[in-house]
Amino acid sequence: MTGMKQLKLEVRETRDADIDGVIALFCETGSNPYNWCPAKWRHYYRDYPEGRPLSLVALIDGRIVGHYGMLPVRIGEHAAMLGVHAYVAADQRGLTVISALMKDVDQRCQAAGIALICGFANPRFTIVKTTVFKWKATCWLGFQQGIGADDLAAAKGRKFFFNYSAPWYDWRFGAAADQYLSRYVDPQGAVHKQLLKTTPRTVAASIAGAEGWSPNSTYPAGREGEFRQPFSMKVFDERLIAQGILEHGNWSIEMGDSDTFQYTPWSIT
Repeated sequence: MTGMKQLKLEVRETRDADIDGVIALFCETGSNPYNWCPAKWRHYYRDYPEGRPLSLVALIDGRIVGHYGMLPVRIGEHAAMLGVHAYVAADQRGLTVISALMKDVDQRCQAAGIALICGFANPRFTIVKTTVFKWKATCWLGFQQGIGADDLAAAKGRKFFFNYSAPWYDWRFGAAADQYLSRYVDPQGAVHKQLLKTTPRTVAASIAGAEGWSPNSTYPAGREGEFRQPFSMKVFDERLIAQGILEHGNWSIEMGDSDTFQYTPWSIT
């Protein structure tokens, strides 16, 4: 149809002048359940210790309508990116904006020699990524009650895991500890003792009664009636496929590997 204005879609790195606009995008519904503010954005995209993170925005005629973040991580000894903070404005939730973001993500990862990009998207976005953007849903993480010695032993035998430096633990949790137990109060008011991360110093007695993710509760598929967190990836270095990176039984993933879980140090009070 003639006379219609052609909208300009642009994807680029987030600038300091965009930060307030990104936060407004995250909070467009009028709520802020993840407590976004400029300080939190800078924590992720200016203070991250494992390499240079990337915050990408999609703009239509100068309006911020989408965001995708990437944090450098190591999977074993392989350079990877962890996709985080994906969001598209409610009035732009066709495939146009998210496709532009994901295309830019792929190009940047491949140009940088990244072996894979992975993420903890919700089940709905996981379907989009696997059906449209050629990601693979590698495993589904169940919330296990009572993490113990068997789970610690199983984790030591897995080939693929998030391999963080000591500064990352300080950045993520604020202080060094033998294990990172967090207090979570669910919407019904029940208190949960969550095991976010272990260390080589963790022993079973110190995490008694905690819930968390374990290799023993890592599955190849979801299950109707039970929430399991999908973990998906796009592999650029195909040698990793031959090594079994897409096999759920080769992974050890903990709740603290996902930025979704906020850390509130556990206390019985």
